[in-house]
Amino acid sequence: MTKIQPIESTNSNDKSSFSIKNLSFDEKLSYSLLILLLLIIILIRTKFLNIPFERDEGAYSYYGKLLLDGKIPYKDFYEQKFPGVFYFYAFIVKLFGSTVRDLHIGFLFLNLFSVVLIFFASKNIFNSISAIIAAATFAFVSLTPMISGFTIQSEHGVAFFTSLGIYFYSLGLIKQKWYFYLAMGLAMGCAFMTKTTGVFMALWGGAIIIIDVLFSKKRELKTFLIQIVWYAVGGFSVIALMFLLIYLKGSFNEMLFWTFDVPKNYVSKVTLEEGEKFFGYTKDAIFNFNKFFWIYPLLSLFIFFIKGISWRIKFLIITLAILSFFTIVPGFYFYGHYWIQLIPGLSILAAATTYGINHIITAIFKLNSPFLKYIYIGIFTISIYSHVSKFKQYYFNPNYDIILRNTYGNNPFPETMEVAKYMNAFLQPDDKIALLGSEPQFFIYTNRNALSKHIFFYSLVTDMPQHKEWQREFSKDVELAKPKYLIYYNIPISLLVQPNTDRYIFDWANKYVTENYNIIGLVDMIPGQRANYVWREQLNNYKPQAQEQIFIYERKQVIASDSLSVK
Repeated sequence: MTKIQPIESTNSNDKSSFSIKNLSFDEKLSYSLLILLLLIIILIRTKFLNIPFERDEGAYSYYGKLLLDGKIPYKDFYEQKFPGVFYFYAFIVKLFGSTVRDLHIGFLFLNLFSVVLIFFASKNIFNSISAIIAAATFAFVSLTPMISGFTIQSEHGVAFFTSLGIYFYSLGLIKQKWYFYLAMGLAMGCAFMTKTTGVFMALWGGAIIIIDVLFSKKRELKTFLIQIVWYAVGGFSVIALMFLLIYLKGSFNEMLFWTFDVPKNYVSKVTLEEGEKFFGYTKDAIFNFNKFFWIYPLLSLFIFFIKGISWRIKFLIITLAILSFFTIVPGFYFYGHYWIQLIPGLSILAAATTYGINHIITAIFKLNSPFLKYIYIGIFTISIYSHVSKFKQYYFNPNYDIILRNTYGNNPFPETMEVAKYMNAFLQPDDKIALLGSEPQFFIYTNRNALSKHIFFYSLVTDMPQHKEWQREFSKDVELAKPKYLIYYNIPISLLVQPNTDRYIFDWANKYVTENYNIIGLVDMIPGQRANYVWREQLNNYKPQAQEQIFIYERKQVIASDSLSVK
């Protein structure tokens, strides 16, 4: 088969050898810097091990727990995502545990593995110096607060699987073995099953295989077919396996409804004009935190116009840039955490920029001194130091409340953890809790199960035709469970009531709470201040100041209906 050689001048035997005496000075330097980088990232990320969850990361962690408990996706709990995300979080929960700290530790390792994968992928595709710059780019961009870098969002999983896929591609580029393309397909298939927008990186995988063959010296059809077929086998195997597992659990039709029919309701809700505004706002918020790490990789696009650089590399860069960007486009929402998915591509572009600048210095300006690249690394390191120094408060002494408020606005994420901490002090093992609000992270904090299959309250007040039926299903679940505690989030962003939806659930809740519960707690979310937490006797003399509040109710001690047996 035609050998498609990597850019770095050393041969493949050198690349596969881990003997220190066989390493070049550049490799020794890059490995040393990688170890230092990983230690810095560990130091930073351990500062975020106890930061409260937002609702999505809380929900996915909870689904992972339910899956391990034998619950059936789409029957025992409802969700619009493909099953890959449930199995991914179940694996993390099984390996590390289900507390906030446990899960953050799991994702800390996930992030470190991603950095290492990007390093070796860049080393194989470009060279050792480019590799450390790519790794540093991934490490610090993935910590950006406005892209939820401190969270355990599912997009971190997509970034990991994408990084794994790029790494296997780099090995296939060197070794030309079919099993690397199979592994690449498996990784990209996992990215897609974790989040559907991962399909764009899967498409890039197919595109780069075609590009490699087109720009090889000998365009061998056999080489192309071997690579593309095994890649496709890997990708579709993951999809087939996930669908088979759901089929065997007896919820295949339910999966089709929740993952295809329900999402249709959200397509095209945001216009192109609105999407442009969302993109501009999100972009500015993200870029302002670390402009250097975004501008530097984008310089790689100018390589397209530089003579002496192969067209294979040029098309690798342009396709990676385009398809990485597409991962954040669907729906035109451009939420910050969507941007995590494009970090692997961004990091490879950073490596390409380094390679391109080195090419300009050596091939065009004929400056071949080896010290120039070390000076270059020094300048890059100074830029990193400047960035970290500017935001040292965030990196090394993070204030969780401020970070969550700046990132997510007035979402009740800090408050939900505080309420859970208070209640954990007196909750009994059999106590049940109902939530009127979309804060499933509460079930992680309290190690409780939801009383309904509808984990997110906003599914009950969406404008789908089934929402009336879902409201009545939810209310019956709560009435049957007779929870000792009920928490109501009087917060629009947690309820997310859509126009023209049925009011039954609120009429029912008002009547049910009035007849069966007493208020024991209030969280007064005053804008611009830390929320006031008012409990039990303190409520007698307290006057609420905010429009957004969390109410905590306890079931009355004597209720006639409780004495009736349910036949």
